[in-house]
Amino acid sequence: MKKFAIVFGEQKTNLQKQAVEELSAMIAEYTREYPLSFAYENEKELSDYKCIYIGTKASNPYIRAHSKDILSKAEEYVIRVENNVAVIEGYDDAGALYGALDFYNKYIVKHEHRDKPLYWTNFLEEDTLPNFMHTSAPAVKERGLWTWGHVIYDYREYLHNMMKLKMNRVVIWNDFVPTNANEIVAFAHSCNIKVIWGFAWLWDTNCGRIDIRNLEACPREIFEKYETEYAGIDGDGIYFQTFTEWKDEAIEGVNIASAAADLVNRTAALFYEKYPEMEIQFGLHATSVKNHLDVIGTVDPRIRIVWEDCGAFPFAYSPNDVADFDGTKDFVRRISRLRGADDRFGVVTKGLVNLDWLKFEHLTGPQTIGVSTRRLKANHLEEKQRIWRYIQAGWLVNADKAHEMTREMLRLKNGDLSILALVEDGLFEEKIMYPVALFSEMLWDCNDALSTMMNEVALRSYVSFA
Repeated sequence: MKKFAIVFGEQKTNLQKQAVEELSAMIAEYTREYPLSFAYENEKELSDYKCIYIGTKASNPYIRAHSKDILSKAEEYVIRVENNVAVIEGYDDAGALYGALDFYNKYIVKHEHRDKPLYWTNFLEEDTLPNFMHTSAPAVKERGLWTWGHVIYDYREYLHNMMKLKMNRVVIWNDFVPTNANEIVAFAHSCNIKVIWGFAWLWDTNCGRIDIRNLEACPREIFEKYETEYAGIDGDGIYFQTFTEWKDEAIEGVNIASAAADLVNRTAALFYEKYPEMEIQFGLHATSVKNHLDVIGTVDPRIRIVWEDCGAFPFAYSPNDVADFDGTKDFVRRISRLRGADDRFGVVTKGLVNLDWLKFEHLTGPQTIGVSTRRLKANHLEEKQRIWRYIQAGWLVNADKAHEMTREMLRLKNGDLSILALVEDGLFEEKIMYPVALFSEMLWDCNDALSTMMNEVALRSYVSFA
């Protein structure tokens, strides 16, 4: 039996190394031995191996000399298998990484049942590889998850599982900056994930506590909090919430939309004065401002508004809450271009798993997050299985609503948007549950038929069912 050889180019970045490691691991899983892995050498004789060349035109001389494809988009890749030689080419290092991941998702899964559909066929042990061609690029530019930090029990596996789903953004909200914040960011970057740190601009869990009539000094206080606690740590931006998570349109007779827009603009001006290129995201709950969108439209256009609570699933906590889906879709159309065609638009979708607010307690000080024992994770996962079963059942019936809404947002924004799914306190680091994997595939390429997508995701060995 011919063995596999993975041939890479210059490995100057962690993403290049990650791509080779992921590819090597999946080949070993099927062939029960690790493939050879080495840098490209012009004269090396490889006719006795089934070769996989991986990288970019810039990093791998073989790809530069033999590429037949023109890739033009960040994170795009092509997988080509011809004459027993496989090439995984990325437009950039991230594209090569995602191509390595989809070598399993699109190539191995497609062929392992080809001869005996009811049984598993280890075609990778054969001497001849089936020909194949697949090119792909992300539909949604920024794809990721939103979570409270203190319910991440293993940050490495949480981020690694995000990477397997081709996600590239995470918002981590916490009462205090984690003591291991820089380590989290460094590992995230090795997975092509940017970390946006979340903190409150006059919001915790009770907006009603805010003295909404006396906000004059608040912008300076918020900025000084950032300078003291966040400016010195690594990260790729900030995400804030203010006092819009409220059931009414006013607090103490003061219109929430007007007060929020004024506070946000005055505070952001301080940030942009010192940090003009900073990524600032405004987590805005639609419940209190939906009838005053003209006021929200005055928010500084440099800020990305990330909308929550826009109506029915996929914005509702329950995947069975679809009663006003058409009204929700109409509302999303209105807010997507609130500040013009180039509005920096984003959303947080729900309908997956969220924090258990019956047991929630605010932290009393900084702590190390994302480090815990296997027993703790296993016990907690068992508690969550009933919740995941309910969520899974809802997605099996209503996944078409998430699919349709994602397609609509892509149509409105031509792909330049941010979609974050709320996945917190569900042991995502231990198991990638089917609804999360399905939604991530929608964000990558929702032009596929939903039935095709559901079938392909269900075949992946790393995807779990409740």
